[in-house]
Amino acid sequence: MITFEHIQSFFFVLFGLFSFIAAIALVASAVVRYWKFAHKQSDENAEDLKEVMTYLKNDKERIEKLEENQKVFKEENKLMLRALEKLLSHEVDGNHTEELVAMRDEILDYLIEK
Repeated sequence: MITFEHIQSFFFVLFGLFSFIAAIALVASAVVRYWKFAHKQSDENAEDLKEVMTYLKNDKERIEKLEENQKVFKEENKLMLRALEKLLSHEVDGNHTEELVAMRDEILDYLIEK
């Protein structure tokens, strides 16, 4: 015969089983939620990394252009200083006209090649 204690223990076991299933579902839900969060963070980090790499590539190109311009500037600066030195030599003693002509030709050659 079924007694109250049997019914009570049946419901107690049934409640324990439902609690166990609910706990498993809760843990599974937490694991899935964490996996989605981690995957979302990974995707966002990958996008951020691509953006940063694009900025770095652009910066590298700009730096290379600036370095190339600096080389050209140094070359032009040397040419200007040599021309100024020739003019000062001519102004001091009135000679060196052949050096002035050679310097003029060098400057013209540089401008034509440029």
